[in-house]
Amino acid sequence: MFKVKNKTVSGMFLLGSLLLASGTAFALHPDLVVPEKVECKVKACQEILRLGNKYQVEGLFSKEFQAGKAACSRMDVALAVHLLTEKMAEKVVKEGNQAVDKEDLLLLSDLKEELRAEMLLVGTRTFQSRNEDLGTRFTALTRNIALSGGMVGVLQGSIGNKPKDSTDVVGRADLVFNFKVGESTIAVIDVEATGGDGIDSKVASFSGLNGVAGSTGDRVRFREAWLEHSALNDRLLFTAGKVDLSNYFDSNAVAGDENSQFLSGAFVHSAVLPFPANGPGARIQAKLAEPLTFGIGYGSGDADSADSSDSADIFDHGFGIAELDYRHKAGDLEGNYRVYAAFDGAPADGAGKLVAKNAYSVGVSFDQQVTDKLTLFARYGQRDKDVYAATRAWSAGGHYQGLIAGRKDDVLGFAFGQVKAARTVADAQEKLAEVYYRYKVSDQIEISPVAQYLVNPAGIGASDNVVALALRAKISF
Repeated sequence: MFKVKNKTVSGMFLLGSLLLASGTAFALHPDLVVPEKVECKVKACQEILRLGNKYQVEGLFSKEFQAGKAACSRMDVALAVHLLTEKMAEKVVKEGNQAVDKEDLLLLSDLKEELRAEMLLVGTRTFQSRNEDLGTRFTALTRNIALSGGMVGVLQGSIGNKPKDSTDVVGRADLVFNFKVGESTIAVIDVEATGGDGIDSKVASFSGLNGVAGSTGDRVRFREAWLEHSALNDRLLFTAGKVDLSNYFDSNAVAGDENSQFLSGAFVHSAVLPFPANGPGARIQAKLAEPLTFGIGYGSGDADSADSSDSADIFDHGFGIAELDYRHKAGDLEGNYRVYAAFDGAPADGAGKLVAKNAYSVGVSFDQQVTDKLTLFARYGQRDKDVYAATRAWSAGGHYQGLIAGRKDDVLGFAFGQVKAARTVADAQEKLAEVYYRYKVSDQIEISPVAQYLVNPAGIGASDNVVALALRAKISF
């Protein structure tokens, strides 16, 4: 076992050394320039496909792109280069350095130099979890600094919540700066501005109807600021700084982003997984095998405390989580299966956490493509019933792409979930259904009407059911 691991590590470092040597010994191919809007006939794409055929790497580009029926972005090309490099490294591990031609390494090195800004995030969790969303449409400012951003606005109103029915507008804007600070290290700073509490301030629920809402008054802050170092050909990632642990755990391809998927927080993450506010923390992700990934994260459990000094000693009130992910692929259909366990040492707040003690949560989450258009998801979680107000939750649903002829990029999403609370808090299970339709106006603009139906808000059977209607707009750049 020890010898095999040594051979694997040596093989990956060998490929990296060969790439570095190739990149410094030769000049960039002038015909490998990649435009902003990329077609398959571009020389760089043809070379990537040639290498894919040569080294038997599939899935570098979509079938529509290869058939000349669709275009892609520079980020898509960077992802293909990343995947190709990874597969070639595996070939070196199995067969030795003679399995990869030096000319092909030169070509990869030149492609990485051409796509330098886009390659910065390709191997990071930000890209993996938010493909085609905030943080991925990077524009190169310099050779080592890239910038992206976006704005999201939500107009939302409730019906059936008299006399508290109202219509509110909330919004957020992000500027994400990505810095290359070393050959295998990047720094990311996310500057966020938010405004508005939304209708959740008037409709009490465990689920939360508006995951975009931030604060009553306008607020500008450093939402995230962290360093990430990769090793062993990106098989080991270490991230530390001011982090959002929800970016790395309990993710989901269908239900994981309030900006472009389901608006309710209960469909973005489990309603009973007590993620702390963004604060000091770290996470490690290890790729154990091609389909298997293990991650652990730790942070301050009271980072949003009124006394900022509380979060400085993160060992007093820490939050920790561990997750095992399995990626399954059958032909062109892909599925992701996750199981996690977490502990929460945050102090009691009298609302979500009723007792001040270390408590535990467990859960599962999966998404699975059923057809090339339909993907389903499901989540289940539970936690200590003697500590929390809400103790158990599940949700399920899916999204369908291209429902309307000629609108292949539009998405219809549908979900239903339930939250069970402690008997001392509620006498019924809260239920929530949500449907949205994401209309893609252009590559950078999306508009989504959203409808929600909340039954037994906050688990109170005598409460009126609530209908919430929203219109969400997103611009990314």
